[in-house]
Amino acid sequence: MKKLIISALALAPAAAAFAQSPVDAMALSQTELRGSARFMSMAGAFTALGADISAVGQNPAGIGMYRGSDIGLTLGIDMNSNKTQWDGGENSQNSTLANLNSAGYVGTMLFGENRDNSVSWGFTYNRLYRFNRTYTGGLGNMQTSLSNYIAAITNGVDPSSLWAVGPDGKDLYPYDNYDYNAPDWMSVLYYNSGMINAETYTDGNVIYEDSQYRGLWQHGGTDALGNKVAPSTGAADFQIREKGHADEYNISLGGSIMNLVYWGIGVGITDLDYSQEYWYNEQIDRALVPNYPAGYQLGTANYSELYSFKRISGTGANFKIGAIIKPINELRIGVAVHTPTYYTLNSSSYGSTAFKFSTADPSYKFSGSESTPWDDYQFALHTPWKLMAGVAGVIGGRAILSVDYQYDAYGDMKLIYSGGDAMTLNNDNIARYYKGTSTIRVGAEYRLTPRLSLRAGYSHTSTASGSELENANTDLNKSGMEVSTAGMNPSYNVNNATRYITCGLGYKVNGFYFDLAYVNKHRTSTFNAFTPFVDYDKVWTQAPTAKLTDNSSQIVATIGYRF
Repeated sequence: MKKLIISALALAPAAAAFAQSPVDAMALSQTELRGSARFMSMAGAFTALGADISAVGQNPAGIGMYRGSDIGLTLGIDMNSNKTQWDGGENSQNSTLANLNSAGYVGTMLFGENRDNSVSWGFTYNRLYRFNRTYTGGLGNMQTSLSNYIAAITNGVDPSSLWAVGPDGKDLYPYDNYDYNAPDWMSVLYYNSGMINAETYTDGNVIYEDSQYRGLWQHGGTDALGNKVAPSTGAADFQIREKGHADEYNISLGGSIMNLVYWGIGVGITDLDYSQEYWYNEQIDRALVPNYPAGYQLGTANYSELYSFKRISGTGANFKIGAIIKPINELRIGVAVHTPTYYTLNSSSYGSTAFKFSTADPSYKFSGSESTPWDDYQFALHTPWKLMAGVAGVIGGRAILSVDYQYDAYGDMKLIYSGGDAMTLNNDNIARYYKGTSTIRVGAEYRLTPRLSLRAGYSHTSTASGSELENANTDLNKSGMEVSTAGMNPSYNVNNATRYITCGLGYKVNGFYFDLAYVNKHRTSTFNAFTPFVDYDKVWTQAPTAKLTDNSSQIVATIGYRF
């Protein structure tokens, strides 16, 4: 939108264009229950068990439990079911994909007088996370507009620094300004779309724009003349589409000492590729739409759509160390520590708007689109460090019961600029938004015959969302906290606890083994279209929300050979 007016105020500081946020750090640090069919059918409760290709990446001391060599391959089918619920409606999305869950080789050498000492080495692959989900939903509980939030964060910015096209028709390219004090790209995009509009004043016959802005939503009340003003009404809809993966390649070394103590160390090399598309659209009646040559007027926002794309990819590394003690044949005690994964990542981002406004005047037509250029940059991420402990018992020589506890320090995640400096504000917010999670895993196996075994398991991981993040968009928000996001997607999710229920069976003959597993995952989340904020009327305003439900299943099959 060309602004044919002149600003009278100087440039004020504003947020950076594109960067990462605590929300991004959390999304990229997630892991889930994946691995061999035996590992998954017992809910991953292998910290004290070992002797499994997937368990080597969990507790490297598990490689010391091997008494021979092993080669295996695991394939899986993911059946994802995602549901969105909001006031007055719900929508479901389903998809099915095949995966390579894990693969690897372990070699073992026995030595000593009774061959009760060993050294083992292994090269294994494990999928850590599959980014594959689509959410589509509506939002009926609107109290404000995303444009009002953008107006709030733009207040104080000189309108002349937002122009995409200057008064003389010359392109100004405000998106290319990477100065720390440059306006946020959302401000530039929404200003040139007419979704936020500057307050105006006149000096003689000249109209000037102030550095205060209004969004499309009006809250109603009483105007300066005492007349009652009806509030805006409207609805919104959104879609999130995620794709990608996080994979880990482990190089491990371990062994046993007198078949009593087992040790292991490992290095994990990780590969991450994540992409997200986001659409958010509002339809608002009694909206404050753009006026010409400046300001705003009452009308209808027939649609005001925001589109965001980002892709993040790169590699990382971590270090693992662990031990297992077997004081008696019937009892095993295990412990392991993982350092953070130190990622070096590349990000590519893009955003656009599409808009259409109208008024009571049928001759008024205002529509079009605006877009940012592509933005590419590098950054570093340190994921949580992990501590795990487990106890496993062998009962009657035919049954195994294993219990694990794992702690993931999500509050200690770190974001770092490509030059090596910490993103201090983001890291402070990470510690404020997120907390460590506790995972309890229970797995059992019963050998029906020397060849056939039945298995089952259960896993529960507490939420990583801190109380302030959980309460930010509710009446319980006592601190007035706004949630920091980045780029062109202002939404964020508050995830609840994650639960897995698993079962499976195994069959072995002449060194070959065949395992099957069924895994069900359940998690609910709250989608927040944007952060709560203080609107132009000085009122704390909540953003529209929806309930998200992941209820997905996996069928996993492993084939391997031990020799």
